[in-house]
Amino acid sequence: MSARQSDYLAPLLAALPADVRQRLDEIGEVTIDDSNLAAMRGRTLRSPGTPTGTVEHTDHHVPGAPGDPDVAVRLHRERDVAAPRPALISIHGGGYVIGSHLGDDGRFDGWCTTLRCVGISVGYRLAPETPYPGPLEDCHAALRWAYRNAAELGIDPARIGIIGGSAGGGLAAGLALLARDRGEIPVSFQVLSYPMLDDRLQTESGRAGAPLWGPATNQYGWRAYLGAYQSSDDDVPAYAVPARARDLTGLPPAFVTVGNLDGLLDEDLDYARRLIAAGVPTDLHVFADGPHAFDSMLPNTAIAARARRTLEDWLQAHL
Repeated sequence: MSARQSDYLAPLLAALPADVRQRLDEIGEVTIDDSNLAAMRGRTLRSPGTPTGTVEHTDHHVPGAPGDPDVAVRLHRERDVAAPRPALISIHGGGYVIGSHLGDDGRFDGWCTTLRCVGISVGYRLAPETPYPGPLEDCHAALRWAYRNAAELGIDPARIGIIGGSAGGGLAAGLALLARDRGEIPVSFQVLSYPMLDDRLQTESGRAGAPLWGPATNQYGWRAYLGAYQSSDDDVPAYAVPARARDLTGLPPAFVTVGNLDGLLDEDLDYARRLIAAGVPTDLHVFADGPHAFDSMLPNTAIAARARRTLEDWLQAHL
């Protein structure tokens, strides 16, 4: 690591508020590789929260892509509401290799009532057992199910958005591209929280030694997800690596958020800039004192609360 690459992080890390510093010390570096993958899959990344009883959480299996197995989804819907509501297709993070769709209950307990929406959490298959395009096709299957069964599910088919963080943000960006090009299902908006968008690890922030989510773990996730493709290949599909997409026109409005301590900072800033240049209405938020996944990994910090308010305000306007 060159001095130039590391120097910009040093004063930022030194100025961290106490609550962020304490939580980073508690978590340490997130390391995922073949030796601990099974153990990491057993960890709870996001607490599902305590159900309030006002929102019903039901599990379903929906038809996958041709030749693929059914996809597990969890439907979140406020009880005793008959009128169609907008929907959020939620895609969990975890570097493409860990994580679960079962951690959204607490979030949708709040959102289904305050934002007056329906939530659908996608249990996509994980890499490396299922590399690209399997996970992305699972997400598309959930979107297709929500759209085709909108009347039964209490969904307004003209108002379906997609939301994801980290690997889920990468899948959400890929899903927006895929839905645009297939032209079958309208997507109202895309929320990309600190998304994994570029497998090439060529940015300054990606090599700067950012805390919590380092380049080795990031690259492990990409290698697992890309399978037979390699970062050096010129034919890596843009649906798998959205940063490689040459044409971003015609995509739905975007909300992009990332912390200034995130190794993914540069690739996320570049993607947001390119969305704007392509004529896509884009809100970009960079949060000071924010490492990777700060809103979920550091949930009780002041920065996480501020980020949640910003996101919910944007969602309110777009739902």
